[in-house]
Amino acid sequence: MGVKVLNYYSKGEIRRERIKRMLAPQSAVFIGGASMIPAIDNCRARGFRGSIYVVNPRRSELAGIPCVPNVASLPEVPEVAFLAVPRENIVGVVKEISELGVAGAICNSAGFSEMHGGEKSQRELVEAAGEMPIIGPNCPGVANFADRSVFMMNYFGNHDENGSVALISNGGSYLSDLGCADRSLPVAYSVGLGNQAMITVADIMDVVLDDERIRAVNLYLEGIADAAVLSAAGLKAARRGVPVVVIKGGRTSAGRRATQSHTASLAGDDIVTSALFKRLGFVEVRTPTEALETLKMLVYAPRVKGRRTAYATDAGSYAVIGSDIAEVNGLDLPTPSAQAAAELEKYLPPFVRPANPLDISSGGEAGFDQNLNLYRAYLSDDRDMALQVMCYPPEGGWDPKSWDDTTRAFAQAARERQLPAAFVNTMPEALPRRVRERMIADGLVPLQGMEDGIRAVSNAMRSWELADVLSQRTAEEILLPRYRIGEAEEIAVDEAAAKAELGASGIAVPRSVVVTPDQTGRLDELNFPVAVKALSAGLAHKSELGAVVLGLGTPEEALQAVRAMAEKLKHSAPELSIRKFLVEEMVKDGLGELLLGIRRVDSMGLALTIGMGGTEAELLRDTATILLPASRAMIAEALCSLKLFPLLDGWRGRPKGDIEAVVDTIEKFTQFALSSEERFVEAEINPLIVRPRGQGAVAVDAVMRLARHR
Repeated sequence: MGVKVLNYYSKGEIRRERIKRMLAPQSAVFIGGASMIPAIDNCRARGFRGSIYVVNPRRSELAGIPCVPNVASLPEVPEVAFLAVPRENIVGVVKEISELGVAGAICNSAGFSEMHGGEKSQRELVEAAGEMPIIGPNCPGVANFADRSVFMMNYFGNHDENGSVALISNGGSYLSDLGCADRSLPVAYSVGLGNQAMITVADIMDVVLDDERIRAVNLYLEGIADAAVLSAAGLKAARRGVPVVVIKGGRTSAGRRATQSHTASLAGDDIVTSALFKRLGFVEVRTPTEALETLKMLVYAPRVKGRRTAYATDAGSYAVIGSDIAEVNGLDLPTPSAQAAAELEKYLPPFVRPANPLDISSGGEAGFDQNLNLYRAYLSDDRDMALQVMCYPPEGGWDPKSWDDTTRAFAQAARERQLPAAFVNTMPEALPRRVRERMIADGLVPLQGMEDGIRAVSNAMRSWELADVLSQRTAEEILLPRYRIGEAEEIAVDEAAAKAELGASGIAVPRSVVVTPDQTGRLDELNFPVAVKALSAGLAHKSELGAVVLGLGTPEEALQAVRAMAEKLKHSAPELSIRKFLVEEMVKDGLGELLLGIRRVDSMGLALTIGMGGTEAELLRDTATILLPASRAMIAEALCSLKLFPLLDGWRGRPKGDIEAVVDTIEKFTQFALSSEERFVEAEINPLIVRPRGQGAVAVDAVMRLARHR
C-alpha cells in the first residue's frame, strides 16, 4: 500500500533496558539545591534499597546526606540521576552525566518547551543527553512503589509492594490526585513525563508492560506525539491481556479545514483520537474519578462475560436513579424469572415485589442468614454481573452491622454462583477503608460514587469486549504506520481533477465533459438528464452559491445553464474567476447517499470517516471514523454501525442497496490515499450514490487537497 509499518523496537533494546534500570535502579544521585529535599525524603521514606548520593558544590549536606561537589567526585556511576538544576546550568550537567555513563535522568527542571521561547533550550538538552534517555524536562518524577524506587519532588501517595496499576501521565497533578485518593487503588507505578522531550508515554508503557505484576495501565494524555509508537505499545498490551484506561485532555475541533469539506467538521481531532483508542482497545473515560473506579473494577473483578446484571439496592430512589445510569451505560437489567421471583418472595418484606433493580428496603436489617437466602434466590437466574448499590454510614455514624451483614451475604451469594460482583457506594467519600478491604477479600469490588461506580462496571465490560475484538485481529489491523511527509504546499484541485484521480483508482464516477460558456465540447455524447457544476479548486459547497443545477434534459438546456451560471458567479463570487463547468450524467436509480472522507491528522496519519451523506451530512452527523490502514472487515463494521445504515439495507421492505459495491469503493478510496502518501492531504466523496444491489455505487461529487513538495 506504499506505507511501511513502524518497527517500534528498531530504536534498540539498549534504550529500553536503560529505562528499566531508571525505574528500578540500584543507585541514584540527586543533583541540585535545597528544593530537592522533599524528593530525597520521599525516596528514603518509601524504602529505597540502593545507594543515594547528592551533588551540590556549595553545601556540605542535604537532607542529612553528605554532598559531593561535582559529578566527577561520585564514588560510583549511579544508575539514575534526579535533576533539579537551573535551566542555564542543566545542559552542562546532562552532558557530564551522560559521558559518565549514567543509565538515565529524571529532569525536574523547568523552562523548556512548556514556555514560550524554550524550544531551543530543550533541543540543546536532548543533544547533550546523547544516548542517555531523559524523562522530562518539567516533570514531577517517577515512582516505582512495587520496587520501592521513588524519585518524586512531591508526595504522590503511600503505596506498598502489592500494586498492580501503572499510572502514566504528562503532568503531576493527575498522578497526585489518583495516588493520594483514599479509594484502595493498588498503584505500582506513577510516572510523570512532563514535556516528553525524549521519553514518551508509549515508551514507559512499553517498559512497564514487561512487569508481570501489572494488571492495568492508566494514561493521561494532553497530546499524542506519535500514534505509530503508541499503537505498538497498545498491541503489546492487547497481546498480554492488560487493559488500558485513557483520558485525553485538550480536545480541540478540526477547525482549519472545516470550510473545505464536511469531513473536518464531522470528524474533529477529538473523534479521530477516540478512533485511535478504540483501534487499540483502550477504554476512554471522562474524569480522573471515573478512571480510578474503572481501574479498580479491572484489577479486582474477574472477567465479566456479558452485560446481564442483577442490580440490588435498599432504597427506591437508588433503584430509579441507578437503573437510569445503568441503562444509559449499556447494562442489561433482565426481570427475574418466575422461579426466582417465587423464591424471592419468601425472604422479601411483604410490601416489596421481585424486580430488577431489586429494592430490598428494610430486608437488609434481617441479619446475615436471611440476606444470604434472599440473594441466593435473586442470583439464581443466569446472570453475568452482580451489582449492589447502597450508601454505607460514615465512621462514627449509624451502627454499620446491617450494612456489613447484607454486603457480606451479597458477596457470598455471588461467590457461590461464581459471579463477578461489585458494591457501589452512592456517595464517593463515605466508604470506610476497613469496609473496602473486607469487600476486596470477599471478592466484592468496592466502588465509590453512584455514576462513576456504575460507569466503571460498564467500562470494564467494554474493555473485555474490546479485548475479544482485538484477539481476532492481526498485528497489521492494530499497528499504525508512521507517515512521513516533507515540507509541502497544499493544493486544492477542482472536482473534475479530483474525479479523475478517483476514476484512475477504480472508483465509479459519472461520465462527463468540461465546457466553457463559449466552448460546449461534446455535450451530445452524454446521456441526459445531466447536472451542471461550476469548477474551481476553491469552491467546496456549490449549492450554497447556486453553482450547481440538476435535471437538465437536453444539450440546449445544459448550455443555457452554463451561461446563466457563469454570469451569476461573475458577480456573486468574482474572486474565484470561474471559467470552466462540469456537465455530467446523473445517477437515476440511487437508493441513498453516503459521505466518504479521508484526511491527514497530525501525528496520527490518515483517518477515514463514513457517514450518511448529501447536503444534510452535517445536520445528520451520523458518522463512524477509523484510522488507516483498515481491513475490509473493519470498513464493513464501521459502515454497518451507522444509525441510518438500515435504510440502505432493505429496511421495512425497501430495496437493498449494493453494500458490497460500497465497501469495494471505500477500500479503493483508502488504497488511493495510502498509496499517495507523499502527496495526500484530504479527499471527500459526497455524495456516494448507492444503487440497487448488483448495480454498484457512484461518486457524484468530490473535493481533494494534495501536497506539492518544494
